Amino acid sequence: MVAGVSIHLMNNDMGRHLTAMLQDAFSKLMPLLDDSAIREIMVNGENDVWIEREGQLEKTPCQFSRHDARNAIQILATMADREVGIRAGETLLDAAFGNMRVSAVLAPIAIQGHALCIRKLAGVSKALSDYFPTATTVCHATLSTDQTWSESFHIPEMLHCRLLQWVNTRMNILVSGGTSTGKTTFLNALIRVMPAMDRLITIEDTRELIVDLPNHVSFEANASLSVTVRDLVRQTLRFRPDRIVVGEVRGGEAFDLIQAMNTGHDGCLGTLHANSAYDALGRLEQMIMQCGVDWSSGAIARQIASCIDGVIHLSRIGGVRQIENMIQVEGYRDGTYQTQTLLQQA
Repeated sequence: MVAGVSIHLMNNDMGRHLTAMLQDAFSKLMPLLDDSAIREIMVNGENDVWIEREGQLEKTPCQFSRHDARNAIQILATMADREVGIRAGETLLDAAFGNMRVSAVLAPIAIQGHALCIRKLAGVSKALSDYFPTATTVCHATLSTDQTWSESFHIPEMLHCRLLQWVNTRMNILVSGGTSTGKTTFLNALIRVMPAMDRLITIEDTRELIVDLPNHVSFEANASLSVTVRDLVRQTLRFRPDRIVVGEVRGGEAFDLIQAMNTGHDGCLGTLHANSAYDALGRLEQMIMQCGVDWSSGAIARQIASCIDGVIHLSRIGGVRQIENMIQVEGYRDGTYQTQTLLQQA
């Protein structure tokens, strides 16, 4: 166990040896790894270490040499059963280790020296109710998509109930936002309110999702084995899923995902990068067009509108992560997505 970070290895001599080596390589980062207020540690180059603490970036006096960085990256690559190095022809590493996610780029690709980014995943788990602190814990099942809301129905209660309804009635939901806005944490919160009897398949580029459902299978793409997220979405359809969750939609898998949604696979979730909830629909459309599908943009948009039921957009303002925008998708007409805005922060 590296300080502050749990790394699960095989309980054998090699595993214990690698753990000891990694602890030694990370010795100068130990105070940062131990600090629960620090979410991310960024090594830009030799002795150039930054952190994110409570949403704010700051430079640290930590001295982390080129040699330290190279050792740590090589040990992590060995743990991930990958070869990293110029001779191996692979200079990038992106993998999860216990409750941290590590991305690394070796010099000379990283011009300032070996670069390393460690995101600590421990301690960021949230329940859906945490996003709506004044919401009631019990929501009536009679709330329907065409119901007129009462003036006395407080917004947090309304949105909390609406999200519970979306999940329980197997709506297809996108979670959008920029980098480090909490998309994966929010996705975890949605997974936690799924019915326990549902069979869930999760697909990720790098494992971050936390799944407590008893019947679930987790897949992770592997570039070194030429297994992509799109490959896994296609394979998942043969695994009898009740629900499919894609940790991040960023390419051709967007087409296969909406095809799955439009052929009886309801209750799907996914995240993507976008500037707003409405923009997320356009981003999904662009991904599908770029993967070589011979459809018009209008045909793609109609497919998206027929299967995506809602979009929640997250943002980070002044270090605070929040739900900025939430829309319900109601169709596509005259070149425009028809949506109902449920929340729009000023």
